[in-house]
Amino acid sequence: MATVLDPHVTGIMSMVCGGLAFFALILGVLLGRTENPNKRRNRRFVLFHGSLLLMSAGIMLALYANRYYTEVAHVQELDQVTAGVRLEPLDYPDKRYGKFYYPVRILELDGQPVKPFQVRLSCSEALECGPCDQVVCQVKFYSFKGGGMYSTYSSQLAEGNLLGAYPEGYNDYEYIASEDSFPAGRILPLLRSYVSRGLDRCISGEEAALLKTVLLGHGSQLPEEIYTDFRQIGCSHMLAVSGMHMTLVGAFLNLFLARLPLNRRLRSLSSVVLLFSYLLLTGFPVSAVRSYLMLVFCSLAASTYQVGDTLNSLGAAVVFICFLDPFAGGSVGFALSVLATAGIALLGRQLEETIATKSSGPIRRYVAGTISTSISATLFTMPVQVAVFHGLPMLTLVSNLLLLPIFVTMLYCALPLLLLSLLEPMGALIQPIVLACGLLARTLLKLSRWMASLPGVYVSLTDPVHLSALALLMTAVLLCLSKRFRFRPILMIISLTMALFLPVLRYESSLDTVTLAVSGDSESACVVVMQDRRAAVLSMGTFNSGLARRIIAQENIFELDSVLVTRQDYRAKAMLRDILSNYRPKTLLIHGKTRGGKDLRYPGITLETASDNCLYQVLPGVMVEMADGGAKMRIWANNRKLLLALDECSDETCDLLITSRSLPQVNTELTLFMCEEGDLPEDAAMGLYSDFCLITDQDVSYVDIPFDRDVSLRSW
Repeated sequence: MATVLDPHVTGIMSMVCGGLAFFALILGVLLGRTENPNKRRNRRFVLFHGSLLLMSAGIMLALYANRYYTEVAHVQELDQVTAGVRLEPLDYPDKRYGKFYYPVRILELDGQPVKPFQVRLSCSEALECGPCDQVVCQVKFYSFKGGGMYSTYSSQLAEGNLLGAYPEGYNDYEYIASEDSFPAGRILPLLRSYVSRGLDRCISGEEAALLKTVLLGHGSQLPEEIYTDFRQIGCSHMLAVSGMHMTLVGAFLNLFLARLPLNRRLRSLSSVVLLFSYLLLTGFPVSAVRSYLMLVFCSLAASTYQVGDTLNSLGAAVVFICFLDPFAGGSVGFALSVLATAGIALLGRQLEETIATKSSGPIRRYVAGTISTSISATLFTMPVQVAVFHGLPMLTLVSNLLLLPIFVTMLYCALPLLLLSLLEPMGALIQPIVLACGLLARTLLKLSRWMASLPGVYVSLTDPVHLSALALLMTAVLLCLSKRFRFRPILMIISLTMALFLPVLRYESSLDTVTLAVSGDSESACVVVMQDRRAAVLSMGTFNSGLARRIIAQENIFELDSVLVTRQDYRAKAMLRDILSNYRPKTLLIHGKTRGGKDLRYPGITLETASDNCLYQVLPGVMVEMADGGAKMRIWANNRKLLLALDECSDETCDLLITSRSLPQVNTELTLFMCEEGDLPEDAAMGLYSDFCLITDQDVSYVDIPFDRDVSLRSW
């Protein structure tokens, strides 16, 4: 709630919660005086716990407001300010979308020392220094995009980044080596880098990238299309070091600690220490810290011969984390981890006992445990998934049943490999483990790619009608689980009927509608044209090579008619290879000369050369014309003219303009303005258009083009 409200309102809400907590406490004392001891006990129980809950909420809101005004508010004044800085990288970069992202600490502004604060520095070239060295350069600050509970702004605050920044020019850097030969802040980054190189010596390719992502949380080398595959089938939790990983690592350690002559307290202490060492390697992701704290609390209970309660441990871990970092609640990974754990604790055991009894065989117990865990975690995390990802994977149960045994086996093989790979003399002895890890990782990747290519594996909720159908379906489920009352059967029938027929009616009414999914940056764009479960990919580019296939899979496209390659750089070819690994379009249009084109020829696909000022049909009723050497594209759909212009153009009129420049000579009704994060257009540029939408940070915007109505931008 604090991430949505204004910080000033958050401070007021903290005082309101404190007042309500005091009022509930006084009310419990006054109303608790009754002759019936059971009623007195129940009233005091409810009012006391309500007071405790309100008091905790008030304290957390107050901490959030205080942290914001003391550390963030004055830094936000640097938004869109260019200044000379002295900065200190805190870690090695995370490479994504063709850029290097550094967490850096700002030490000086325009030669004046300031209280150090952390920002995220995005560079197109890597810095020639290591952690704890210093760099003097010119940067431009920008604030992250807000507007939601789990927006980029909230997520970056949770990671400690108060602002974003990018360098102004790359030739004016001054590097200053650290005064210490081996500073303390460089130990952990070097250790993680050394362990990562040890894995690279054993395994290469996508398998090594998968192991480093799973073990160390280093996902920068894992291709974006693999993230897309796991997200489509509901197994993205496997690629993030989270509570599940900590639980599996803890179980692996206990297999060895149980065989040592140690008492219960020493075993618990050893497990806690070893898991903390593993946290050092992973960089302390907040969801893994949550799991570690729960393990610490349960270990303390076990060492005193008490039974640890999962919900109490979860609540204590959440309070502890939010007390140390009030911004941690803005992390979507932390929220999903907490909600999934709560769902498993509240519903998992009941569902498992319903599916399988204690006398059931091991296979049935495994199936029951996996199904109950997946269902309970999905139900509790569904609101966040819908709000953040705008969709739901439909193969969560099946994919977890198939992939989880392979994943667990791979993780248990990779843990000893992680240790043995650091010892050069052990190289020959670890080859069986290397072979096992490589085969398991390749099997996991192949199965995830195959399952993600199946039609209908993901339900997109970008359409408000589909979102309403999901809400009605959940209402019917809640009515089924609720107590009986007079109109319950009627309400259930109405909810189910509307939930089933709303998507059908929406599909019938949108048969003639052409939908555009648009994403891009200041240099390139990706446009997917969709109609009646058919699609065409136009103007391929962007650094996210899995973007086009992700859009096609999320929208449940059954047939890909054509692909238009407007540029032949490595970005376009990477996206093309990713699409053609799962789909076979009828036509592949290449603008300009193919320059040999051997890597663009695929069996069963008609290869054509697209020329300027010629019309090409990419979908039935959808025509495309290239102009100005590929810098401009005109699209005609449902008697509407759409214009994609990445460079200057002459006077023109269109119904939709997709651009990254200020084009006052173009007359349009709706504009999609693509820009880099932090490089927003000036007010004068945006004032040229009466209706526009900004596309930043690899966002995807959907535009509906009906046959008999105006072009409209989806608000969800």
